[in-house]
Amino acid sequence: MTVAQHIQYSHNGKVVHAIKADLGAIVLRNIGNTAVVNQPKFGVNGTFFNLQNGQLTGIAMQGGLAVHTNGSVNQGPCGIATKRGTMYCYNGGNAVTTGVVTNYSDTSLSNIKWAIGGYSLFPNVTYTQSAFYTAINGIGNASTCDAAKANSQNAYRFDPSINRPRTAIGWDGSKIWLAVFQSENAYQVRQFMINRGCNVAIMLDGGDSSQMKYAVVRNGNPSPMSYDPSNEQRGVFTMVAVEATDWV
Repeated sequence: MTVAQHIQYSHNGKVVHAIKADLGAIVLRNIGNTAVVNQPKFGVNGTFFNLQNGQLTGIAMQGGLAVHTNGSVNQGPCGIATKRGTMYCYNGGNAVTTGVVTNYSDTSLSNIKWAIGGYSLFPNVTYTQSAFYTAINGIGNASTCDAAKANSQNAYRFDPSINRPRTAIGWDGSKIWLAVFQSENAYQVRQFMINRGCNVAIMLDGGDSSQMKYAVVRNGNPSPMSYDPSNEQRGVFTMVAVEATDWV
């Protein structure tokens, strides 16, 4: 049996919806160019994608297979393969870690169940806000495909002054946390995950893509609810699904 729970928080005076779930309930799904909030399944939006060609620009693998086209590699601007924070569920689905990789196969982990790419939040590293942004933004011109950016996580969109809807996934050593933020910067998303006890966490696709489908238990039955902070019902291509057998 696997269990999941929806919890609503206020972080910095803004709404955060979270799902706390057993690791065994997590499955990566291809949902085509459709909205998470319109799915029959529960969960959040997954990794980044190119809306023009419908290909992923972040890793999304389930059972050794790409969830959607190009799901085995992290890419940055101009289609440059880029090292980015990627969460792996391995050891037959019993352990979780993150790495900064370009390709899904750039790891010595064994028996990988799933992997999802995004941007590193580094909750297990002590950072000031400025040092954190330097660590993930890299050095170089944010608007061009220069070599410095190609060798970083290309997180130039994480300007500390920019607050927007965000989605993140974390692991506290016992449970997976999925969170969708009404409007936040990357550093405060990191802080929220630290407050949940997560020692590994990454940022998933955000902005209009940020969406959550969750259950609220009423009279002993899970009733579907959704949270779409941009109210766009934007089509995305991957979903971190929560296929729990029970909601509490």
